[in-house]
Parts: sequence; C-alpha cells; structure tokens
Amino acid sequence: MEKAKIENITFDEEDAKLIKLRSDLLLKAKAIQYSILPKLNVVLEEALSRVRKCYGIEVFKEDSIVTTSPNFRPNRKNELKVDYTWAITGITGTRKPIWNGFKRTDGKPVAIIGYSLGFAFSENGLDLMFTPSNIDNLTDDSLTKPLVFLRRNSHVVQTILNISGIRYRHLYFDEEDNAIIAFDKFVDRLVDAKVYDLDFWRDKKLPIGLDDLNDLIDSFIIFYPIYDSVLRIAKGQKDIFKELISKLKIKHLSSNEEVNTEEENGNQAEHILTEEEKDLLSQSIDGKKIAKAGIRWQVMERDDFKCVACGVSAKDGAILHVDHIIPRSKGGKDVMDNYQTLCHQCNIGKSNKSQVNLRKE
Repeated sequence: MEKAKIENITFDEEDAKLIKLRSDLLLKAKAIQYSILPKLNVVLEEALSRVRKCYGIEVFKEDSIVTTSPNFRPNRKNELKVDYTWAITGITGTRKPIWNGFKRTDGKPVAIIGYSLGFAFSENGLDLMFTPSNIDNLTDDSLTKPLVFLRRNSHVVQTILNISGIRYRHLYFDEEDNAIIAFDKFVDRLVDAKVYDLDFWRDKKLPIGLDDLNDLIDSFIIFYPIYDSVLRIAKGQKDIFKELISKLKIKHLSSNEEVNTEEENGNQAEHILTEEEKDLLSQSIDGKKIAKAGIRWQVMERDDFKCVACGVSAKDGAILHVDHIIPRSKGGKDVMDNYQTLCHQCNIGKSNKSQVNLRKE
C-alpha cells in the first residue's frame, strides 16, 4: 500500500481527548499506538528525509535508531498499569557498547545513551524535543562534555535557537530565568551546579495542520547538527558541527528559502500556503466531523485496529480513521453500528457519497 504522506497528517482536539481518557488503560494505550504513533512516524520519516537532503547524512548509518512510546506488547497477559498521557517518536543512539567518549560510574562500558531528538504529542499539542534521559549512571566528566560543546559554540547555538524557534530550559532554575539569561551564561550555571539534563523544545498548539508540521520539521533540520554532535562526542569522535552548519545555506526547507545562520534578524522563512492548501487544511481539521473520543477508540478496538475495507493496520504504515457508514449529512447517527475503521486511502475513496457498510461486505 502507499504510505501516508505529510500532507495527510493533522492533529486535533479529538486526538487530545484520547490522551485525557482515564478509564481502560489498555484500550487507551493501544489506541495511542495504532492511531497517534503512526501519524508521528510519518512526521519523523519526513524530517529524516529532509535531513538526508540537507546534510547528505543517512541518519541510521550514524548509529541512530528510532525510539517510540508507548512501546509495549499488545498481547500482554498482565494488567497494564501505565496511564500513557503522551505519544513520542524520535531518534536516539543505538544500543551498542560504542559510546567510548562517555564513562559509567560503575566502570562498565556505555551501551545506551539517553539523548534523543523527536516529536511528542500530548493533550497540549505537539512538541519538538531534544531531551537527555537515563543519564544518571554516567560520570560527571561525561555529562559535562555536551555542555562544554554547547558553551564553546554558544554564539552559533544561540543563532540556531533564534532561527528555529526552539527554547531551552532546566527545572533547576526558575522559568523566568530560563527566558532572560543569555545561553552561554545559562550553560555556565549548569556546569557550575553539576546539573546536566538540559531540555530544548518547541511547541505547537492544537489544531495542527500542514504548515505547523512543516514548521516543526524545519526546526528539526536546523537543530540536527547539535544532536549529531552530541552523538559523536559520546562515541569519542570529533564533531562535524561547523561542516553541517555550513550546509544550512542550501535550499532544503519546506519553504524552499535559504537559511543563513549569520542573518542578524534570526527570522525563519515561513511556508506560505496557497488558497487551495488553506481550504484543504481547513476541511481536514474543522470541516470533518468525527466520532466522539470514547466511541472512536472502541470502534477501532472492535475492528482490531485494521481497515475493514483492505485489512491494513498501523503496522503496515496505515493512518486509521473512524468513518460514518451513513454520513451525518444524510441522517447518520453517532452510534457504534454506524462507525467503521478505514485507512486514509479507503476513507478518501469512499467519501460521503457512499453509504456502504464495508464491515458487512
């Protein structure tokens, strides 16, 4: 089947309602796995494709792997007790003992590093995040190395943040301090205090359409040299930060405009939507009425999280929708028997001109 493209992806309040559900944690987790994560994977695949185009880098040949959450066995026998309030997909270092630039406090080889760059969906919207996690077993000397790199390149890093709209924070300091302290001084504070889990993020509020996704992907591309540098430092290699930054001057972003990290205004070129794109975006977010949150996921579970027309699932790269068999415009009711699970392609092919119950075909 043809995989969904970035133009097919939106996130709306109905997606957020799933995150807010508090009953039947297993159903909720499955729904996030089969409904939200596939859309995030399309966004990540598009981001990595543009990284390849911009920098000439095959990300997975540079010791990165995909990381996702929720990530559990759907056929588990024990009761699921985790209340997932997020869906995350991104890239992180591969799980191999190759991170010779870092040392563990217990002297064992470092096989896992917790630095990741990716996209996270929650009830508040969609975030691009660079986050260190599970780094407590590393020595202070190891954890200081990424901060020293950031401090040494603070002027360029600050420009990258200005262009990409990405912010930085650390819970060790007050939020207002995060906003007003210059980046180099902020890093100095972290080093002095021996706190190392510095977060970078950019958020988008719901509803989220094509222009928002392109904006976040552009920020992903611009920030990628920092992620790449941290991984190379962890491997004990020399970073190629300046080489990668120099390539940001080529045409690669969604707007096809050049990005120059030396521009004084620091403004990122925005993607200008055509009137046709605006109409499509409006229809995809506001014009399409969909199932209420509780019923929506029960329908998908009843249909085994597969398209009832062609049988594809999220594992096949499908984006699943809950469709009215009899459209609202023709008197269809918001009840279980009037819903069916369709993939994006079959849903478009059906349209509201058809009242076929594909579950009975």
